Amino acid sequence: MPTKMILPEKFKEYLQEAIGSDNASVVISAILSCEPELSVRTNPRKWARDGVVDSHLSKSLSGNPVPWCKDGLYLSERPVFTLDPALHAGAYYVQEPSSMILSLLEPFLRELPASKSAQQFSPVAGTLHSSIKLLDLCAAPGGKSTHLASIMPKGSKLTVNEVIRTRVGALRENIIKWGYPDIDVTSLDAAEFPRRGYLFDFILVDAPCSGEGMFRKDPDAILEWSEEAVKLSASRQRRILSDIWDSLSPGGLLAYSTCTMNRYEDENNIEWLIDNFKAEPVDLFGDCHFNTNRRNITENFQNNQSLRFSKEDAEKAGIIFSDKCSLRLLPGFVKGEGLFFALVQKPDDKETDKQLSVGNKHDAFPQNISGIFNQKQKSRKDSKSLSQKYSQTEVPDYNYALSLDYAGEWPSVELSKEDALIYLSRGTIKFTDQPLGYLRVTYGGLGLGFVKNLGTRANNLLPMNHRIRMQF
Repeated sequence: MPTKMILPEKFKEYLQEAIGSDNASVVISAILSCEPELSVRTNPRKWARDGVVDSHLSKSLSGNPVPWCKDGLYLSERPVFTLDPALHAGAYYVQEPSSMILSLLEPFLRELPASKSAQQFSPVAGTLHSSIKLLDLCAAPGGKSTHLASIMPKGSKLTVNEVIRTRVGALRENIIKWGYPDIDVTSLDAAEFPRRGYLFDFILVDAPCSGEGMFRKDPDAILEWSEEAVKLSASRQRRILSDIWDSLSPGGLLAYSTCTMNRYEDENNIEWLIDNFKAEPVDLFGDCHFNTNRRNITENFQNNQSLRFSKEDAEKAGIIFSDKCSLRLLPGFVKGEGLFFALVQKPDDKETDKQLSVGNKHDAFPQNISGIFNQKQKSRKDSKSLSQKYSQTEVPDYNYALSLDYAGEWPSVELSKEDALIYLSRGTIKFTDQPLGYLRVTYGGLGLGFVKNLGTRANNLLPMNHRIRMQF
């Protein structure tokens, strides 16, 4: 952080307009004088408390969890993340604390009734079951996408989209590491989804913005900020919301967030969505009216403390309640950066819902929307194991090694931290007393990739674009 930062006067004016002079003074002081918080969000299906997976972070953990996220942990110092094999295995994601506010969505997603197009027949139970379809529209680099994967109901389908193709690679890599197989990666403009007739029960729009919440983490963002940038961002955000609205199923939920702090990109856009699309604001703490044509989701979680982060908890953590049931997380008030968050519901149009149930064009995704995991290797429909079904000479898919669906088709070999780093730098590892052929290498029991053991040496099959280049 530079010794002196100068905030634009227009930014200060916008901030005062949004939260009042006294609150703005607190935020400005925090931006100018305090270091940003450092935190990680653990993968609930990969993280091993007090095991080899978290040993690299043990000295850095402050002992304080992120209040609004049960999987979030504050760090007291920055470790060398690149040299932690657990990070590459998807045990955790380095994420700013305020962005973890998505945890508040978990009870809503668990109880959100799926649209008729999402109902599927279960051959085991012989009955229909609902699995919701989710879309993270502006997903790169994948922090909120991996979070949604962790909190979505079992059997649901998540599509993560990034329109800027140069950012898709990082998104795809983070999704692969997280290991959840029911995720598709796409690169489409928002208008393409309704144009092609695709429907989702939940949509997250983490909209591109003027980046005021990045000032403390990236002072260069201050130089890029301008009044014109705010106007352009607000206009683009409305275009994105308008374009994607028809892909939200009747009665479905849309979450809107930005990492900025002015009203033009935040509350004003929610009001615009309400006025122009009849969106209904949803109180994440259950005080606002929820569409009576659907179950009152929040009531179902009044007594489930494991999923509830109460309004009192939010106030204690410093979260500010704003217009239309929206939330503001601001430096100086919370241990995190600036973030705006709101949840709305689409009116439950029964006639539209009836029409959607006739025909199945909403059931399938277009051909260019494809899963990241090798379809042969993640299939469970064939009773034969993959080692029986496919030739042993076929090179196993790297993605499958990190998948939570890995079924043991190839033997797994545990690596020490030193050997894991050698593997991740695409070096050569020698094995003794291990089977010849393809082996899945692990760290802390978590997959890192594959090698082909030739006896005298092992060919490293880690993709070149995943290797680490840091010296160790």
